[in-house]
Amino acid sequence: MKVAVGAMSHETNTFAAGTTDIDAFATAVGDGVLETDHVGRSIGGIVEALDDAGVEVYPTAGASALPGPAVEPETYQWLREELLDRLAGESVDGVCLDLHGSMFVADEPDPEGDLLAAVRDAVGPDTPMTAALDMHATVTERMVESLDGVAGYRTAPHTDVAETGVRAATLLLDALNGDASLTLGWEPLPMLLAGEQSETEAEPMRTLVESLENADERDGVYDANYFLGFPWADSPHAGCHALVTGDAGARSVVEGTAAELADAFWDRRAEFGFTTEAYDPEGALEAAAATDGRPVVVADTGDIPGAGAGENTTNLLSAMLAREDLGRPFVAVVADAESYETCREAGEGTEVNLSLGQEYPGGTPLEVAGVPVRFLDADGARTVLVSLDGADVVVADRRTNAHRDPEFVRRLGVDPTERAVIAVKSGYLSPAWKGVAARRLFALTPGETNQRLADLPYEHVPRPTYPLDEDAEWSPRTARRE
Repeated sequence: MKVAVGAMSHETNTFAAGTTDIDAFATAVGDGVLETDHVGRSIGGIVEALDDAGVEVYPTAGASALPGPAVEPETYQWLREELLDRLAGESVDGVCLDLHGSMFVADEPDPEGDLLAAVRDAVGPDTPMTAALDMHATVTERMVESLDGVAGYRTAPHTDVAETGVRAATLLLDALNGDASLTLGWEPLPMLLAGEQSETEAEPMRTLVESLENADERDGVYDANYFLGFPWADSPHAGCHALVTGDAGARSVVEGTAAELADAFWDRRAEFGFTTEAYDPEGALEAAAATDGRPVVVADTGDIPGAGAGENTTNLLSAMLAREDLGRPFVAVVADAESYETCREAGEGTEVNLSLGQEYPGGTPLEVAGVPVRFLDADGARTVLVSLDGADVVVADRRTNAHRDPEFVRRLGVDPTERAVIAVKSGYLSPAWKGVAARRLFALTPGETNQRLADLPYEHVPRPTYPLDEDAEWSPRTARRE
């Protein structure tokens, strides 16, 4: 048996300035897909499961980029054509793809649906096709129509990406071996939900994820999922979803399970709140100053590069510099290529004057003087630790998620446990930071990942949608068809 594999991963923030071009993507074609970990998140698990089953893996194309602004149409078309060109004329028994599920292109608001429909046309209606999706995927009708089976992450922060690939490949293998005939049950919900309100270690997501695992044990159900969509995309497909893969011979059970899971999710919609203590910026700094344990880790939630923001706002840094009760705080990261180059040209130990980042929403840079202390290349970015009068700040030549690992801080010569306050451009913290933090705080800062969703200028999100519309109503699709 021969199975085609590929990957396309981008989480698009339509409120972020600029566009995402091909240079922002790590790409690979053909055998290169199997030789890198940078073109997808679940592709490794997919390939491992297929290899273990003795299946011939046929790699097509892969592309992955840090979440960011809308993808340029030419970039998406290049990705699409590379994948389809390698399918053309090939006889494959199945297809398993690694997709994020929340890409947005200026002229194609449903690129995953478009890609999957094109792949379906290429391989024919009878070739089974499954996919691994991010928990924050935005599921669309074209995606459901094209796919036979789906597996999604069940953890946030996402720690089960490889396992999800194994699940997606296992669904495909069961279909190919004749052990299963796949169908999907789908229930979309008119609801927006940020990851910072739905970590799976906290209620209500903890119990809801347990219900997925219980549903998997039902006769006729193979893999049950919740997909939470992506709230910083002004998409006509926005929403949360219950999506269940099951046996085609038990379609009523599959659809009924999806409706039941969606109903349980909807019933608990008012329980979703911030899973970390959340304050306005000054309130977060007050709470940090009043804490004895070290370090207090403050997440600058309005400027999360991992959710597509520019990572260049200085609102929180400016507020920290105005205080004298935070010890010597450490701030990571401000992405500012000009400021980085100024530091690079000056070298370590030489005072520099920087026009750093921007105040949001005005765009005025923060004028500071400082001394570059140490340069470090990490996560594809060039960074420098700059000592300011009152704080240390990491400046990067581009957006990066390097700060999600406290080891990055240590490599810069800083012991995070010796700092009273550390501020990171993050939403919910990585497991590594949770292991270090004496206390975790959200600073609900303004920016391109504003956590106050009702303040965002949505134009295309279907209305009514909860919580933008408190009186939004919902009933299962299965009930509406009866």
